[in-house]
Amino acid sequence: MKSITGSVIKDQSIYMLGFGLLMGLIFPFFTLILLKLPASKVLTPLYFSMCVIAGLIVGLINYLIFRGVVYKFLSSMAERMATFQKKLAAYHSTPASEQSCRAEECHIEASSTDILGKISEQFNSLIDSVVNFVEAEKNVDKFLDKLKRSLKLEDIADVILQAFSEYFGSQGSFLLVLERGEFQLVKTQGIDIQKEQIQDTFWRELLKQDKPLLIPKIESDSLHLHIGIGKIDPRHIALIPLKYQNQDIGVCGLISRQPFHRNFDSLEAGNFILQATPFIYNALIMKRLEVMAAIDELTGVLNRRFGLRRLNEEFERSKRYRMPLSVAMVDIDYFKKINDTYGHQAGDFILKTLANLLVQNIRVSDLVMRYGGEEFLLVFNGASAIDAYQIMDKLRAMAETMRLQYGSFDLKITFSSGISSYPSEKVNDVNGLIKQADAGLYRAKETGRNRIVISG
Repeated sequence: MKSITGSVIKDQSIYMLGFGLLMGLIFPFFTLILLKLPASKVLTPLYFSMCVIAGLIVGLINYLIFRGVVYKFLSSMAERMATFQKKLAAYHSTPASEQSCRAEECHIEASSTDILGKISEQFNSLIDSVVNFVEAEKNVDKFLDKLKRSLKLEDIADVILQAFSEYFGSQGSFLLVLERGEFQLVKTQGIDIQKEQIQDTFWRELLKQDKPLLIPKIESDSLHLHIGIGKIDPRHIALIPLKYQNQDIGVCGLISRQPFHRNFDSLEAGNFILQATPFIYNALIMKRLEVMAAIDELTGVLNRRFGLRRLNEEFERSKRYRMPLSVAMVDIDYFKKINDTYGHQAGDFILKTLANLLVQNIRVSDLVMRYGGEEFLLVFNGASAIDAYQIMDKLRAMAETMRLQYGSFDLKITFSSGISSYPSEKVNDVNGLIKQADAGLYRAKETGRNRIVISG
């Protein structure tokens, strides 16, 4: 219907008063026909006037009731909408304490169960949805800002676990990544998980899913996890598969005493999770590149460039804390003869075998690098020359007793080694340390091979 005045409220007043006037005009005829009153008493100016006045009064009362109920409701809706619009416009420039729309500011009181009550509920629900969406957007912005400032995988894991825990409402969390075909535990927060608890098959099956696995209302007393201070029973677990461009990255686990704050299947939650995956993927790529840059491709030990950098670091630490430091230069005996007789692939096999023997039988704090060709350099932190000699002689004996099968050939491997240590009168820097070890290696070769010689 086309508006008369351009205002719904004014139109409503005209309709109601007009309807009252109409009823006042036709009411005398109803009384004349239905009540059969004498025409002389009904069809009079006074009676018509009283009926018209009564009709106008009824129309006015209806208008006032409409204005007090419907108009007040619509005015409240307009006022709340204006308040919400202002807050939304200034959302990114106002303090956090002033950003949220409290119920008394933006909601309409749903005081009835009719259509107005339903409109109130829908309006309030719409406001809450928009507020949640905007808050989620701002959370994502903060999340991304923190991620952009993090480069290492461990730092990124910290940011992700903290953000996920706050967003979904969990008390414990952990991050697993798929690295070189195996699941690695990168970080935990508020929960203690041992590496032996990571069952590879289960996580691989989980990564085949496209959505989080929720384990709600856990009742079993057999599931106990150390979360926070003391031992508690988690009641809700969410396991989120992380993928990037159809590549499996890992799994994020969230553990909570209460139901999670958000629905994991919602578009908003899915978008929040998706923000994390590129950063984990890039961090894994960077880590792989660092490993590739540091590791000798054939033997799997440190390459010379990175190994010498680590040796310099350990040498400076040894000087600062006045701790002993020893190195051993290792050379495979008759390696050229092995290459010439059995081929270079056999030589590569020997190199890999010896490298594995060295790595598997030294301390975690010690280093092995491929120095060049068939030479390896071992670094023993906190070890004197005698300590290093005992370790190297044990390794020499192990190598001597090994019988290697390469194709149809039975191969034997021995090595010679020269040891030098710091502090020493002949050693002032890393170059001097290596030079002395090289001199010891030369004497070991000259005096019969398959032996260890301490230089200096």
